[in-house]
Amino acid sequence: MAKISKEEKKRYKIVARILGILVRIANICTWIGVGAVVAATVAVSIIAPNVKIDSTNKEISLFGNTATYALGDQAFEYTNDEGDYVSLQDGILTMSNKEIEFISIKVSEDGFTGLEKFVEEDAPRILAFLPFVLAMVAVCLGCYALALGHGASVLKNIAKEDTPFVKNNIERVEKAFKYLIAGFILIFVADLTVAIVSGFRTNVGAETTSITGILGTYVLIYIFKAGYQLEDGKPKE
Repeated sequence: MAKISKEEKKRYKIVARILGILVRIANICTWIGVGAVVAATVAVSIIAPNVKIDSTNKEISLFGNTATYALGDQAFEYTNDEGDYVSLQDGILTMSNKEIEFISIKVSEDGFTGLEKFVEEDAPRILAFLPFVLAMVAVCLGCYALALGHGASVLKNIAKEDTPFVKNNIERVEKAFKYLIAGFILIFVADLTVAIVSGFRTNVGAETTSITGILGTYVLIYIFKAGYQLEDGKPKE
């Protein structure tokens, strides 16, 4: 087998260190994302039970604040004690608060009926399932963060060891592979739930990226195992 010179090994180790730092940063950012989604899950779980929809009087109540969503001349109106005001009348959106005087924007009148349908039929279902979907997304991101953590550890080992083909790296790549599969299943279930509940299909880009990551990691497992065997090691059982 061809030998790698010391200079080449040195360059590889430098690249591994740089990539390891980048993957570790991505890992930290993903954990921050997990925290944000968990916070959103808790917030929605608190807010959802306090949303009351009165289809008879065409009113939405949230923590005592009431807004109307009737059709016709008064398509939408909201106001509170702090001076905030929003209305949609005859296709004109009007907004104001303490800092901003009245701003009027011409909007399409299409969708007035859709607004009523959304509020009375879709919104309650979405609010009921949203905490579940957000929880699934949080766990999915957690799986991706764990996979990135193993990836960072592999790169750290490569930067330290004389060869990347060691048993510890094989085990870590295999664990990352399992976490990626779990993350893909969770994001698929969350996406499917949203599609069933709201009829809206989210972007499949995340799923495509997950599949690419899974296939790439699967290939890496066999590369590391083959390299381990070529260097007179024993393949992991």
